[in-house]
Amino acid sequence: MAGKISFTRGTFYKAGGGMSHLKHALRDRYDKERIAIPDIRISKFDGTMADASKEELYKLYDYNLQARQRKNANVYFEYMVSDYDPEKTVDIAKHLRQVFDNRPVFVLQHLDEGHYHTHFIIFSKDSEHAKSPNLKRNDLHMLRINIGKITQQKVKERGTGLQKHVGPSSDVKREKALVEEQKQNAKRMMQIQNQIKPILDVYGSIEIFALLRDQGKLFKIWNGTGRTVFDDVDQLPMKKLLQLDDKPGEHLLFRPALDEHNRVKGLFLDDVPEEKLNELPNGTVIVETSPGRYQAHIPLPEPYSKENADGLQRALAAYFESDPGAKNIMHMRRLPGFKNKKYVDMPTTKIAKIIQNDITIDYLQEEIEDNILTNTGILIGKHDYFKRENPVIAQEIEMILKTDGQETWDKFLTEANGDESVADIKFALRELRKGYHPEAVAYSLLVVSRDIQVRKPEHVEDYVNRTVEKAKAYIRATQQQEQQITRQRMS
Repeated sequence: MAGKISFTRGTFYKAGGGMSHLKHALRDRYDKERIAIPDIRISKFDGTMADASKEELYKLYDYNLQARQRKNANVYFEYMVSDYDPEKTVDIAKHLRQVFDNRPVFVLQHLDEGHYHTHFIIFSKDSEHAKSPNLKRNDLHMLRINIGKITQQKVKERGTGLQKHVGPSSDVKREKALVEEQKQNAKRMMQIQNQIKPILDVYGSIEIFALLRDQGKLFKIWNGTGRTVFDDVDQLPMKKLLQLDDKPGEHLLFRPALDEHNRVKGLFLDDVPEEKLNELPNGTVIVETSPGRYQAHIPLPEPYSKENADGLQRALAAYFESDPGAKNIMHMRRLPGFKNKKYVDMPTTKIAKIIQNDITIDYLQEEIEDNILTNTGILIGKHDYFKRENPVIAQEIEMILKTDGQETWDKFLTEANGDESVADIKFALRELRKGYHPEAVAYSLLVVSRDIQVRKPEHVEDYVNRTVEKAKAYIRATQQQEQQITRQRMS
């Protein structure tokens, strides 16, 4: 629940704010509306655990103020742990004492709130330690990791927290407003995490990027520990992602991360026709990037090599008649839970549904193989028909394939940046302008257009016929424009 405060954090405190927080920890300052009767247990671990008093902590606070060599020097370090087994308290104190060069560790157990938690306080200086401890940022991160192992709790990496701890304030109303704001932020972040988790379930691990479309720049996202490959929602730098989501022109995208064997666990289709969504394999995560536009994330039964995944994704893109530009397995996808800034109203990309059916990847592969065999048979039959019934068209087909054929179509595909539909229309235009019969052009297109054979046989012929008709309509419109321009010049 977003409203439940559960945390593990370490903080250095200086003068001023340090005293205010210390009074809160010792319950000399507290919210009387939230806490009816203060109930804390104060101990000190110095090799063994013994009772301690507030006076000891206040005296050490004063001692550090007098012994500090600069105004903003640290007075004490506090490590706070909540919702853990109290029997682990001594183990935590023992570990902190080792990290801080055998300084005494004060243990303040709070028993007067709905969530059990403990403040572990270590002062920078005492009678036996004249110098402050020298801890680096990574030391503090490893402290979180090691204490998480002691308490057997899942510890978030740096920069991945959902809720910032709000310290005590003399302005009670402001403190309550900040707490409520943090709860609402945490709730929003958890909602986004719930959108991303099914994506991680498909791919195993992902990389996230911020795209500045206008500038053509792409930046990889990392969390506070430098992690750039995420396999758990608790590793995501949620605050950073929300900040980027609020920036104009920043698009949040992701792609799968290859494993150590250069394999992937999921496939991707872009702009899948809505009527074909339920024909996708079981477990496919459907993401609505804008009203009526869908991306599909398809789980594989086992990890596939990048090469095999590329081939299968390309075949599925043709089979489902989705965007042919997304046939590369490393193609960028939109990250659900965030704005799609491609549109003026910036709709939120979100999971629409997860497919539940009996369709498998193996079934689709068999279907594709059957389609290839059937379409090949249809091609052979049509060619024999033309040779028998219309030799002129048969000769035109042979001429088209001999003079232009696959090489010309491949050139058009390169010019179209991999968009097969554009390559198809360019090829049809070229052959029609050369005077070839539409039936000869349509048949030739069936031969040269890559991946078209994987489609359902009843769709293939309809597609090429519609493509040729579009090309004919374009040529007619162009001719009419030219004729109109000519008449205007002559008048």
